[in-house]
Amino acid sequence: MNKKTRIVVLHMKEVIYTGIFIFLGIVLIVLLAMMFWPGRETGTDDSSSRQEQTEATEEPAEEAAAYLPGIYTASLELNGSTMEMQIIIESDGISNVSFTYMDDAIQTMYPLFEPVLESIASQLQEGVALNDITYEDNQKYTATVLLNALEEVLESARR
Repeated sequence: MNKKTRIVVLHMKEVIYTGIFIFLGIVLIVLLAMMFWPGRETGTDDSSSRQEQTEATEEPAEEAAAYLPGIYTASLELNGSTMEMQIIIESDGISNVSFTYMDDAIQTMYPLFEPVLESIASQLQEGVALNDITYEDNQKYTATVLLNALEEVLESARR
């Protein structure tokens, strides 16, 4: 057995670098754990979406009574091009939402407008409240533009 005292020399620079790398490693592990944790809810399951649909079907009678029946239009201008949206409200609720005029430039530059409006229109016809309309993440900005226009038109249609 060798009972000699051993001296270890640590340079301060190496200690600091090691501490920084350990800290970054811990942060990376925590972020990965938060991102891929199985309990994290990324979408709605069937039971919660069914519950939301049943709650939404109870509201249309109240919401439909809040609007005057008629045909309402909204004009949207994007980059100098115009499109016109038409909303038909009947006594039992919103029956149709569609584009009556859309410039060819808008159809070319913004191909998501028509499918997003169809999705919004189908949800409105089912009785979903305007604030509860759902859309995919890649349609966020298009849906926001259309929902803002719909909200303005529905404000003018309120009793």
